[in-house]
This record gives sequence, structure tokens and C-alpha cells, in this order.
Amino acid sequence: MKRGQFTLVFLLMLVAQALLNNYFGLARYVLISVLPVLILMLPHRMGTIAAMLVAFASGFAVDFFSTGMLGISSLALVPVALVRGLVLDLVFGEEYSSRDEELSLDRFGILKMALAILILCAVFFLVYVWADSAGTVGFWRAVLRWLLSVIVSTPVCVYVSTLLRRG
Repeated sequence: MKRGQFTLVFLLMLVAQALLNNYFGLARYVLISVLPVLILMLPHRMGTIAAMLVAFASGFAVDFFSTGMLGISSLALVPVALVRGLVLDLVFGEEYSSRDEELSLDRFGILKMALAILILCAVFFLVYVWADSAGTVGFWRAVLRWLLSVIVSTPVCVYVSTLLRRG
């Protein structure tokens, strides 16, 4: 996909995430976020520091236009960008890093993509739920919120990954 198309879809997904946060809260225990897959699908040549800066700006923009706490998405998304390289190496191995190609569902298959997205969603929601509850919610209630959010967001993120690399 061309850089301009990817940027446009990336920005549209940020707007969609802000709208999702504002108008489509499913339940008290379920959060839906496409932000982890947006960071995963950044170009391979983008380093960790640059990905962390994009993650911070993206999370801050979503929080600014949402009704949530300002900075919580940034707080949860920066660690996702930090472990992105490790997850890419762990799940896709040399097959991805040696070719310097774009990450896509067609090239690597649904199992590898779903595993990578699952790991990044787990990291994102671990930090997000921990920061959002801030000791005001019981441990098992926080674990339930984390688990349900990961289970619901992972398939949504897999679908969004196809949108980011279409073209």
C-alpha cells in the first residue's frame, strides 16, 4: 500500500477509535480498541523510538477527542510500541525482518497475525486496565475486564489489519 493511503487509513482509524470511545461503549467490562494493530502495522523500517512517538501522539489524539481520561491511551500504547519489535521477531522471525516487506494477513496467515495482535492487545489492555482502575477495582474484576477486552478486541484488530494493507 502506498504511504499516503496507509496514512489516510491510519488517521481514519484514529477517528473511528475516538468515535468508538465516545458513542459505542459496549459494557462496563468490555473495551474495544484498534490502537494496538495500528502500531503493529507501522512500516518495518520505522524504529522503536519513532514507533513510540507515533504511539504517544496517536493515543493522545484519541484521548483528546474522546470523553476518557487524557493520556491513558498514550500510557497504554507506548509499551505496545516498545515490545512491537520483539513481537515481530518472536512471531514472524527472520521471514519478516530479512525481507523488509510490509506486514499483511495474506503474506503471513491468520494464525501468525492473530497471535501477534493478541500479544499486543494483551499488553495494551494490561496497562490500560491497571491505570484505569488505579486500585479502585478488585483484582478479579480487573482481570475479567482485561480478559474480555482482549477477547473482543483481537478479532476486531485482525479485521482492521486487512483494511490497513488493502490496495
